[in-house]
Amino acid sequence: MDNERREEAVTILRKAGFRATEPRLLVLSFLQNAKYPVSIQEIVAGMGNKSIHQVTVYRILHALKHAGIVTQVDFRHGRSYYELRDEQHDHHHIVCVKCGRVEDFVGCDYERLAAKALKQARGFATIVSHSLELFGMCNTCSKRKVRAA
Repeated sequence: MDNERREEAVTILRKAGFRATEPRLLVLSFLQNAKYPVSIQEIVAGMGNKSIHQVTVYRILHALKHAGIVTQVDFRHGRSYYELRDEQHDHHHIVCVKCGRVEDFVGCDYERLAAKALKQARGFATIVSHSLELFGMCNTCSKRKVRAA
């Protein structure tokens, strides 16, 4: 991890009230470099010779999630995926139900959707966060389906 990334990770951890331990820095650095949401197994495998036990990674991710640093995503693949929370964009995912391909998209008109949901809900006063994943077929799988028919 280069010094600039390390200092950024230290700042993020300390701002959230965590000590900047080596395992936390390694997990946070892995997430900073990830191009897509990753599973705990991918994080552990990606540590290489700096191995961290899977339970430790789980505990770190759990704490970072509750601190609002990390987002947990469900792609319906039988396990959770994690990514750094994007503070600048309201970003979500489209997932192919055939091959599992994932792409990001930005925006979901959250405020309007939340207001509409609250008007319909009798037992809720506020909405504090949201998660949105859309499921469909990517272009490649859609073409395969047409050819197979």
